Amino acid sequence: MTLRAALGFFTRLPIGPAPLPPTFRGVAVWLPVVGLIVGALAALAVRAAAWALPAPVCGVIGCLVWVGVTGGLHLDGVADCGDGLIVEAPPARRLEIMKDSRLGTFGGTALFFVLALKAAALCALAASLDARGFRGLAGACCLAGTLARCMVFAAMRVPSARPGGLGDALRDGVGGRHALIACAVGLGACALNGVRGFAALAAALIVTRLLLSAARKRLGGVTGDVFGCLVELVECAVLVVCCAG
Repeated sequence: MTLRAALGFFTRLPIGPAPLPPTFRGVAVWLPVVGLIVGALAALAVRAAAWALPAPVCGVIGCLVWVGVTGGLHLDGVADCGDGLIVEAPPARRLEIMKDSRLGTFGGTALFFVLALKAAALCALAASLDARGFRGLAGACCLAGTLARCMVFAAMRVPSARPGGLGDALRDGVGGRHALIACAVGLGACALNGVRGFAALAAALIVTRLLLSAARKRLGGVTGDVFGCLVELVECAVLVVCCAG
């Protein structure tokens, strides 16, 4: 039931009506599985498009499917963090800016570069289909989706900057055991991808450390927007590493 609830909240997959339970308890436990499904669907879209279209178009289609499956949920966090973390203001003011639904210049710029990086990386992976086959593309996309959401468990160890918000709700029912399971899933995904898998892990850890340090310093902790931004940034970093070489 909680997996269905996780898919209902974190994706736009047609899984039936009213999938969410009264609380978010235990929903975030399934994040790595959700990431695996999202990455697999994006890889399938790129592979299908590659039968008839050039690689640049395949990359954009893959990015479009990635956004469509998640409903752009995490992109909202990218925009809000772009507006709130970059602007010079006290922490309380930054949180107010991030809560504002209007999109600022910094947020729009952050959205552009995240989507551009993801589309370009998928384009490079599509161009390498003849050399690496579908396994390389699928491995990269699934690794990006899974590893990005495993990093959320690390973010949960940082104090909340907005008690009672969505970030706090997602922590409900998630314990140390679940974090260890997520860690094992992430390491397993890296191992299946060989050297590039562990290179992607290093990139993911660096991005996570930088974003969480900025959130702690500039906001006083993490929020749901920081979780969403973290997912998108780690996905981009992993895809870029996987298409290198």
